[in-house]
Order: sequence, then structure tokens, then C-alpha cells
Amino acid sequence: MLSSDRRTEIARFLRIRRTRRQPEDVGLPRGGRRRTPGLRRQEVAALAGVSTEWYTWLEQARDVHPSGETLRRIAMALRLEPGETQHLLTLAGYGLPEAGTGAARQTGVSPRLERLLEQLEYCPAWIYGERWDILAWNRAATVIYGDLAAFQGVERNGLYLLFVHPRIRRILVDWEVHARHTVAKLRAGYARHVDDPWFNELVHLLRVRSPEFAAWWNDHDVLLGQDGVKCYDHPEAGRLTFDFTVLEVTDDPLASLRLVTYVPAPGTGTRERLEAMLGHSVMVGQP
Repeated sequence: MLSSDRRTEIARFLRIRRTRRQPEDVGLPRGGRRRTPGLRRQEVAALAGVSTEWYTWLEQARDVHPSGETLRRIAMALRLEPGETQHLLTLAGYGLPEAGTGAARQTGVSPRLERLLEQLEYCPAWIYGERWDILAWNRAATVIYGDLAAFQGVERNGLYLLFVHPRIRRILVDWEVHARHTVAKLRAGYARHVDDPWFNELVHLLRVRSPEFAAWWNDHDVLLGQDGVKCYDHPEAGRLTFDFTVLEVTDDPLASLRLVTYVPAPGTGTRERLEAMLGHSVMVGQP
């Protein structure tokens, strides 16, 4: 049985996607004047092979129980991307672990991972837990984040640092683009944690403290990308350009960890600037 929170998430996601899809996108005539943007509920219902009443109940977060196959037909009717379809199915509980078998709260990493981070001498790298808490990092990561050891609790969280702490907003080039993408990535992962108070605690805090996060969170966009390019205008080192990659790590059977690596982009002088910064005896990049 779906919780009320999951039914609400499904309803909001479907309503937003329906209003963004035009009749001509799905091979339907526009017809007369439309009072609301996007498709009508009866159009989605007809395309998905369900009754208008049942689909209306689904968008109203009523206590209905959609099968995986029905949700896939609705996804096809709305022309959802593969990642969006998976997000919808996960919201409905498909593919989630059985109660009592979820991932444990990870508070540390193994010595093997710590040694791996140390070997990435001129590549900023860190380990995220399942809630984007930063569990371990190397010295090069302090060039980007400052002295992470000085942060406590939620302050040492990648999302909190991006949206609330002024340092990253100040130095990250195209902050808004990357921040919006980050919210969409969080949305994709959130489908597994809708009923999790520990996860919702962070989402609530970010919605309260960051107007941008609150607005983009309500868009219900999802993104699955795990790599790309980021540039920083560092106050001491100058322009730093990195190719970043996010890797899932199997460090413990019950852990959900991700290794984030920033590799200096070739031909940008980033590697040389990092070598100069990290060669100083004093820790650099503190907030």
C-alpha cells in the first residue's frame, strides 16, 4: 500500500508533466481553445487505456493502486524520458527494497577508500553518503570546499554547501545551471526516500534556507547524469576547470556510497595551479 506522501509525489509529478505536454506532441489535434496548458486528463487517460475517473483519482492522490504496467502506459502517453519513467515507478514503490532491508546510515568509510583518496593527489575527490553527506575527502578537495574538517553536522553536506554556504555560490561558474541540475539529480534519488524522515529533514532544511532550491524542487525535474565539466574562479588560484565523474562504490554490503572525482582538464593549466596551491605548507582555500 502506498503512503500518502508517495501518492502526493506521484500526483504532483504527473500533473506537472501533463501540463508540459502539448496535444501535437502526442499526435492529437489541438481542437478548440484550452483553458489550461498542456494535455487534458481525459486525453492522457485515453492514450494510457484507463478511465478518466481513475486517472483523475491518481492525480488527486486518492488511494488507488496503479500496477507497474499501468504506470508504464501512462509514461508512454506523456512521452516521459526513460529516467522519468523510472522515477515514476520508483515513486510507486517498484524496485524498492522490502521494509527493514534498506541501506544503513553510513558514518565512515573503509581504510581502503581513504587510501584511494590520498592517491588522487591533484584530483579533488570525496565520498558522499546516501544523503550527500561528505564522509571523507582528500587534501585537494579543500581547494574547492575549504577546510571541511571545520564543518559539523549538516554543514558538511554537499547540497548544503552548494545552496546555503556562500563559498561555492561565489566561485562556481554558472552556479545556477549546476544547482538546477543538482536538484534534478536529488529528485531522481529522492523517489527511494519519500517516506524517510532522515532524508526529508535535509530537503525541508534546504527548502527553508534556499529560495532557489525550493522553487526548483517544486518543478519535479529529474536527471540521471553522473559526469560533466565544472569551472571555478578560485580567489587565489584563478580559473580551475575539471572533468568530474560520480562512481557508485561497493565498500560495504549495506552502504550507499558515491566517489566524486575532479580531474584537471587538459590544456587549462588547472593541474599546474593545483600543484602550486597544494605545495604551500599552510592549508589553502578555507572559507
